[in-house]
Amino acid sequence: MLIQDGQKRVKMLMNSLNFNPGDIVVATILFSEQVGAKKRLALVISNIEYNKKSDDIILLKITSKGKKNKYYAELTQKDLEEGKIKLESQIMVDNPVTTYKQLIESKVGRITKQKLKEVKQKTKELYEL
Repeated sequence: MLIQDGQKRVKMLMNSLNFNPGDIVVATILFSEQVGAKKRLALVISNIEYNKKSDDIILLKITSKGKKNKYYAELTQKDLEEGKIKLESQIMVDNPVTTYKQLIESKVGRITKQKLKEVKQKTKELYEL
């Protein structure tokens, strides 16, 4: 990926940020087939300790395409304690991805503790933890 000088500086600054579970970020994420990528909203789910030590980060994709299933968590503006989303969306709990922190473009918000608790509960149900 070619990065212009100004963009490189921004990306380096983003990588030095500490990401917390519940942060909403804009990240370039590979498609499931590992061919091609898309810039999209995603929810940070990896813990603080992992995020500080690793070059990777674990995310849940966020979609506004109206898909719904048992393991999706609804996401509306009232579910954010910081930031804004343009459209009502769903957090895709059943589709975690690991990506490089360098592919995170920006942090755009943070979900409420209650919404993060719901996401964790759906994760427990999915994996039968």
